[in-house]
Amino acid sequence: MGITVIGITHPGQVGALPDGTNVLVLADDGTYADEFLDTDFGAHQFVVRAFGRGSAFFGVVDKARELGAERILFGGANDSAAAFATGEDPVLVLGVRPPGGPIALNAAFAQWLDRWPRPANAYHGDVDHWLAANALREGLRVELVSWRMDPTVPMRRKLTA
Repeated sequence: MGITVIGITHPGQVGALPDGTNVLVLADDGTYADEFLDTDFGAHQFVVRAFGRGSAFFGVVDKARELGAERILFGGANDSAAAFATGEDPVLVLGVRPPGGPIALNAAFAQWLDRWPRPANAYHGDVDHWLAANALREGLRVELVSWRMDPTVPMRRKLTA
C-alpha cells in the first residue's frame, strides 16, 4: 500500500489510521495548527491554509498530489471510503449522510482534477457537488456511502404523541 493522505479540518477528526504510510494534512485558518503540530499522531503531518470546506479540500488534494499519494481521504479516515478509494480506475467516494461528509478518491481520480476549472463556489463549500457533477459528466465511477451516525432517538424507545 502506498501513501494515504488524510485531510482534516480539526485535530479531533484524527481517528484510527489505515495500514501503510499515512500523512495527515490539517487544512486550517491557523486556529488549530500549533495544537496539531505539537501532537504526535503517529503519522507525517503538514498544515495547509484554508478558509472554507472547498479550499480545505483543494489544499489537501494539492499536497497529496505533490507527495504522490495513492489515495486521499478528506474529513478523516473512514474504513468504507478507504476500501473504495483503491485501484487504478478513477473513483470518487462521497458521503450522502450527512451532506458535506467525508470525501475519498484515488490517485487516478486526482489526475482528473486539473482538467476541471475550479469555480469560486467550489472553494467556499460546494465542492461535493462540483466533484460529483464533473465526475458524472466524464463517466467516472462515483460511490455514494452513508456514514454511520448516532441516532438522535434510541431505536428501542417508544415514541408517543
